[in-house]
Amino acid sequence: MHTLFMILTPVGILAIFIAFIYSAMKEKQHKMLCNEFLERFGYYHTDIAAYEKGGALFTFQKDIHFLLALTFKDDSFFVRNINKDLYIFTREQPKNKTSWIKIKFLLLIFGVVTLITDYIIFSLFIKDIH
Repeated sequence: MHTLFMILTPVGILAIFIAFIYSAMKEKQHKMLCNEFLERFGYYHTDIAAYEKGGALFTFQKDIHFLLALTFKDDSFFVRNINKDLYIFTREQPKNKTSWIKIKFLLLIFGVVTLITDYIIFSLFIKDIH
């Protein structure tokens, strides 16, 4: 169990770190998607613009609207507050233009789940041994 704990901790931290690096590498694709939205609809989505100003702290929040639109159907509870123009625009994009968004969040989710699993293993099996 100690070995599993020692493996899961760095794997989880590394996955989250890679998610942030991947997000920084895909900043250009994010800007292209936002600029295409601006050209088509004539305005820039205010939520996304606000989160862009937050830098690395909000690196995942600025793309959450795109992810929700890609993941959930129009009548879903999770997309009820998303701008309809943004929802339609995102759904119409080819997969090769939006796949990076899903990869970015999958890396983050994998890292977080790994760290939670690591904590559970530590709490249940390792902490009581000492």
